This record gives sequence, structure tokens and C-alpha cells, in this order.
Amino acid sequence: AAAAAAEVSKSFYIPPPNSMDGKTVVITGGNTGLGLESGKRLAAAGAEVVLTTRTLSKGEQAVADVRKYLADQGMDAKSVRVHALTLDLADFESVKKFPAALKTLLGKKPVDVLMNNAGVMAIQDLEITKDGNERTFQTNHLGHFALTAGLAPMLSPDARIINVSSEAWQFAAKGIEFDNLNAEREFGPWSSYGLSKLSNILFTQELQIRADQAGKHWTVTSLHPGAVATDLARYIIGEQQWNDMKTKGMTTQQKLLLIPLSKFTKTVEEGASTQIFLAADAEPTGAAFAGKYFVDLRPKSIKSSVLDPATAQKLWSVSEDMTGIKFQL
Repeated sequence: AAAAAAEVSKSFYIPPPNSMDGKTVVITGGNTGLGLESGKRLAAAGAEVVLTTRTLSKGEQAVADVRKYLADQGMDAKSVRVHALTLDLADFESVKKFPAALKTLLGKKPVDVLMNNAGVMAIQDLEITKDGNERTFQTNHLGHFALTAGLAPMLSPDARIINVSSEAWQFAAKGIEFDNLNAEREFGPWSSYGLSKLSNILFTQELQIRADQAGKHWTVTSLHPGAVATDLARYIIGEQQWNDMKTKGMTTQQKLLLIPLSKFTKTVEEGASTQIFLAADAEPTGAAFAGKYFVDLRPKSIKSSVLDPATAQKLWSVSEDMTGIKFQL
């Protein structure tokens, strides 16, 4: 396996140089955190990378950040193909338009890796999207379900679909409550987040089954990146204060609050390693890895009654109804 030739540890992975030559990677939420770090390392390994962002300005900055990373690595940044396209997962109209925009950009090139990375975490108050769905569930699950369905015809025969989940799936203690997907009965920041992350895992399992039945050689995986300091900080102090802190620096109060996080959380570079491994390494393919859930670069067995096949099948059907998209394989 390529892992033997790469820098691999329990918490860090760097793809070997040129290991992604000729590959095309699409990463949602590519302007910050895990998505941006994934774009940097996969581009450095030779991939053509498309980063999705909610605004054009964020996309332009993300491309600049990747090119700077490559230049700092001593690479010819201009020779590496990295692009940005706008995508708002909380808006089905945006999601449905995206495949055409991507096809215009790539032409006949297939997508070799689809990294469904974007997400929101523990929104404090109930927010309903323009499509009428609870924002966490639509952004983290429904949006990626619809996006994957739309991009399915563009995926290569041996494509890898990577769904960034979380151990927070366990916060959905009652499993998928189909009568409360949009907080119809009750809303909780962490229970809603857990529901979306559990949905990511169930979607992974069901998509792998359906892809196999359709004769495709896709490898569909989900993963827990670890507790990443930036995610927790963004939740604790709020999105606006987090952005202000990045540009103006930390106040004394923020330092007292956030610096202790480093003792029990991963850096972005460490947190992104599992999804980069799943995108680039030669090892995680085939029946031993297909449909599996990964932690620290390795598949983890999950034994829980909330992850049963019947629930996954029902979630697929309900997701088609809620998105208005028939997922054809």
C-alpha cells in the first residue's frame, strides 16, 4: 500500500508526491478548516482540485491560500489546477445548478473524489432554510445527498465518495426520528447535529449497497475527523467573533477560554488527515473498506441498533422526497 511510502501516523497523513496526478477532486466547504487543508495536500500530491464555497470572494481567497501553500512547499503553484465554484448546501436551487457549472469547468473529465466535507455545528437557535428544512439537517445531510445524486453521472467508475461525519452521531440517542427531522417536535443544537452526522453514516452505507448493486466500483466511506480545535472554538465563541479573532487576534478573555482546547483537541492538519487518506491512499478500497466508518486512518466497527439497514433505506427514500431529487444509479 502507498501508506508504507507516505508519512503516516495515528494522526497525520501526507499523500506521496504525484500520487494524485490525473485525478480530479471536489471538496465542499473548501475555504476553511478541514476542507481547505484537504485541498492543499491533495493539490500538492498532483490532483486537480475544485473547492466549493458559499461566496465567490471566499472561493477566490481559498484558491489563493492553496497556491500560497504550494509555493511554500517549493512547488510551481501556477502549474497546479485549483478552482473554486459557489455552492450553498442550504439552498437546493444552488445544489441543483452546481453539476452544470462543474461540467462547464471540467469538460469531459470525470470526478475521481467527491469529498462531502462542508457542515455546520450546534447552531444555537432553530433556523429554517428557504426550502423549509432545519438548517443543520439540510446543510450536513440533505444538501450532500442532493449534490451526490446530481454529480453521480460525472463520477469516475472507481470514484471515492467521502462523507465527513463525527462521533457526535451518538448524540442522536434515539436514532433517526423521522417525525422530527426538521425539529417539528423539539430542537436541540447538539441533538440536531448528531442527527445529521448519523444520517451521514447511514447515507454512506446505503449508497455503497446501491452502487454495488448497480455494478459500480465506487468506494463510499464516512469518518470522524476528531475533535478539531477550530470547530469547537467557532461553536464556543460564535462565528462572528471567530472571524474577528482571525483578523484582529485574540483578546485576553479569548486566550483564557481557547488555549486550553489545544490540550485535548486535534489541529486542523491532524483532523484533515483521515479524509485525505481516504481520498489519496491506495489502501482504503475494496470490500474491506467500502461503506465503512473511519477514525484515525482506520475503519472502526460500530455496533448500534440505530444503524440498521431498514433505517438507511427509509432515510434514502425520505431524503429523495425532501430534496425533490430521484437518486438514480
